[in-house]
Amino acid sequence: MATQYDPSPEVVPTSDLPQAYNPDVNGANVAHSLHGSYASPTSEAPSYHHGHSPYYQHSQAPVPIKEETTPPTDPSVGGKASSGRKCSCLVISLIVALVIAGCAVIGLAAATGVAMKNANDKETELETLRASAAAFSSSDDEPTATASNASPSATDDETEESDTPDITNGCSAEEDVMTGRSYTSEFYNNSKFTIYCNTNAPRDPVFSLFAGSFHGCIEACNNWNNYNVTKKETCEGVSYVPYWSVIDNAAENSAPGDCYLKPGPQTKGKLEDAPDTHAAVLQ
Repeated sequence: MATQYDPSPEVVPTSDLPQAYNPDVNGANVAHSLHGSYASPTSEAPSYHHGHSPYYQHSQAPVPIKEETTPPTDPSVGGKASSGRKCSCLVISLIVALVIAGCAVIGLAAATGVAMKNANDKETELETLRASAAAFSSSDDEPTATASNASPSATDDETEESDTPDITNGCSAEEDVMTGRSYTSEFYNNSKFTIYCNTNAPRDPVFSLFAGSFHGCIEACNNWNNYNVTKKETCEGVSYVPYWSVIDNAAENSAPGDCYLKPGPQTKGKLEDAPDTHAAVLQ
């Protein structure tokens, strides 16, 4: 037959209990009274009682929990920190304001310098224009000085031309004196022309231009004969109209110039009377 296991607690004999020394008699009485009033619960294990408790447990006093306290904040310290931050912000603001003011002053100075320079330039230009206008006005008030025309080459039937500013070279003022005179060209083969005042050389012109003076028109005829390579006609006479030397006058009359180069043949007998027009015929 197998041994049956009993789970009930085993009672320790009284002789085997450890001896406890308790100098406190009151404590022993308290323990005895506590154990004497203890009733074992009903169970399959047998109940037992002993005269005194084998052990006495001293209850330890609870250790007080030390609360962590936050050190009080010194309002003066916080005020000092806040005041320091305010001072720093104020200093930075003042520096930024000074930089902006400096930039504004520099920009204003530069703009002022440019404006003064422009004003000086305008003043200089105005003074120059005033001086030019004054010089132009004085030149209009004074008689126009012109260079004397070169006198024709000396011949038996030629006389020295008088010094005159007339673009007709004397024909308009001294018709009787100038008519029949010879004019020798100053260029190329020194061609000679006979002058006839207040007359017109017939035939349609081979070319027209603005010569500026009667002698200039004669020189144009001489140049045509030496340098023309476009037409076969030669220039044997000219008709010069001094009124058309003014461009506005020529434009009003649809005139293509004041000098007209005429082809040959040209003779004295074929010349036409024409007031304020002067002719020259190649000799």
